[in-house]
Amino acid sequence: MSIEDEQARFLRGIGEPTRLQILKLLADGEKCVGEIVEVLNKEQSLVSHHLRALKECYIVSARQQAQSIYYKLTDPRLAELVLDSECLMKELPLCQLKGVCYDERENQECCES
Repeated sequence: MSIEDEQARFLRGIGEPTRLQILKLLADGEKCVGEIVEVLNKEQSLVSHHLRALKECYIVSARQQAQSIYYKLTDPRLAELVLDSECLMKELPLCQLKGVCYDERENQECCES
C-alpha cells in the first residue's frame, strides 16, 4: 500500500463530523467518555463507537481508571492537524463561493462577499 493510500485511509477515518468533534475536544487534553458525551450532547453508544474506530486506527489511546475510560490523542500533531484544517476551511474561497461561514463569530469576513 502506498503512502497516498495510507493518507487517504487516515483522512477517511477522521473525516466524519463526530470524529472531528471528538478530536477537537481531545486537542485540549485527555477526557473521559462521560465528558465527551456531555460536551457533544450525543448518545454514549455513538461516542463509544467513534472512539473505538479512532482507537483501532491508533489516532487515540485509552486508559481505564476505576470505572472510567480516558482517551487522548496518540500524537500532539493530530491536534495541530485538526485545528489547522478547521482554520483552513474558514479561509478557503470555497466558503465564499457557497456563502457558508463555518464560524460566524471568528470569521465574519468569510460571508461578506
